[in-house]
Amino acid sequence: MIQYLKNNRLQALFRGFLFGTFALMSLHCAFRPSGDLKGYESYFPHENPNTSIQKGKIRVTFLGTTSILLDDGETQVLTDGFFTRPSLWKTAFTKIESDPVILTSVLEKAKINRLKGIFVCHSHYDHAMDAPFVAKYTKSKLYGSNSTINVGLGAGLDKENMEEFQVGKPIKLGKFTITVLESKHTPPFRILGKTNATDPNFPNITTPLVPPVKALEYIEGGTFDFFIQHGKNKIVIKSSTNFVKGAYEKIKADVLFLGIAQLSLQPKPFQEEYFEETIQKLNPKLIIPIHWDNFFKPLNKPLEPNLKLGDDFDANMQELLKRTSKDQIQVQLLQGFESLDLF
Repeated sequence: MIQYLKNNRLQALFRGFLFGTFALMSLHCAFRPSGDLKGYESYFPHENPNTSIQKGKIRVTFLGTTSILLDDGETQVLTDGFFTRPSLWKTAFTKIESDPVILTSVLEKAKINRLKGIFVCHSHYDHAMDAPFVAKYTKSKLYGSNSTINVGLGAGLDKENMEEFQVGKPIKLGKFTITVLESKHTPPFRILGKTNATDPNFPNITTPLVPPVKALEYIEGGTFDFFIQHGKNKIVIKSSTNFVKGAYEKIKADVLFLGIAQLSLQPKPFQEEYFEETIQKLNPKLIIPIHWDNFFKPLNKPLEPNLKLGDDFDANMQELLKRTSKDQIQVQLLQGFESLDLF
């Protein structure tokens, strides 16, 4: 009997060891990048222009996630401006807030010195958290939904430095004209028991959000795309992998910044319609994928694809390249702080 109990105990210990090893291996895989950028080297320009911007040209600098800096040499326009990028541990288990040291270093490195407007795609922390502080440091104006305005108020930004944008109403900044378009957030997902789905009882941030706060307190508050005109040149910035049917019915774009996060995880009919409502309707010459990088990693290190825990960068890119190759549309990836002259 004693020997039998010993054997049972040993077997239980061994099973526990195997289960623990398997769990650790699974976690290790889940927290690895969901793709290898070496396989996409030909899609990176790796030729940062350092000359002054010629008249009529527009230079884009990618600053991770959906932070896109557009510059015509006179006026700069920025989307989101999420630069702090707290770690996964901090985001999951602590309250988070903007880091002034990181923000000022990014502003200096990216030469953000003539910024006139920051346009926030939606009010989740990886889009809206840093925007008020960037506006404050650069003396520029913050544009967003009512939820984003409450993020700004909580951060101490003056009301005169913010404006709640309206869908369809153009905003002119220098030679840029920005029109806000209604959109949708990437379909909800669940990771480690938590979901990013909007609670229908609390769809917006209704009072000033004073940091530090938990990441989940940054409620979506509506999602928006931006149609940007500069002379004859037209740009669309789509931050989230979703669409409003017919939203692009009457517009075309030369360049499309396309959100690809979790694209391949969606059902095939969704993918088909997503491409139809974006690429097919806009008919761009160039597509630059965005929201593909792991925003828990700092911006001062080379960007890596999103974690396997919640995405599949390789599959996302393969789906995109399959669609664009048919129509001979150019696809270009940008590393952090990498710039490209669009026109």
